[in-house]
Amino acid sequence: MCLSLSLAQQNSKIDKKQRIVKYLNEMEFAGFSGSVFVELSDGNIISHGYGYKNVALKERNTTETVFDIGSLTKQFTAAAILKLEMMGKLSTADKITKYFNGVPSDKSSITIHDLLRHQSALTGEIGEDYEPISDEEFLEKVMHSPLQFKAGTDFSYSNIGYSLLAIIIEKVSGQHYEQFLYDNLWKPAGMESTGYSCPAFST
Repeated sequence: MCLSLSLAQQNSKIDKKQRIVKYLNEMEFAGFSGSVFVELSDGNIISHGYGYKNVALKERNTTETVFDIGSLTKQFTAAAILKLEMMGKLSTADKITKYFNGVPSDKSSITIHDLLRHQSALTGEIGEDYEPISDEEFLEKVMHSPLQFKAGTDFSYSNIGYSLLAIIIEKVSGQHYEQFLYDNLWKPAGMESTGYSCPAFST
């Protein structure tokens, strides 16, 4: 009886791993591309790359492939702001007028907290993700853009708000955005393969 139970449990563990691997293979066939790490409750690990990092060159993803995490960057921006608050260099209750000149009256009540929780009422985008723009031009456009509602009263996802937070990080810390995050978040956490991807553009 004990032998049968042990074999059944072992087969169950193998089946679980096989089912996950089968599912991932099917997802790859359907177009999934990425790297996957799964640790099962029994300690078994699935670590594998799927799809291509460069289709034209037929270069496949591996467990070492580095990916652009897109808007997941926002969690690091938020953590950096909170780190600066812990260091006593700013307060999330600060209004943006403390960090930017020429803030119009309709935006003068916006706080860092509003930016963090997407309640600034600022529009979502200015231009395309990789469209080159200087800080000065960006701020000029932001300050002249219409608000969607009264700041702090509603939610509207805003990339602009987090770009303002990144500029505040640089102003307050005296460091480039990536350097501050590396020194205060990534390096202490052992995240040596994490960085900020900024496409090169001509000035």
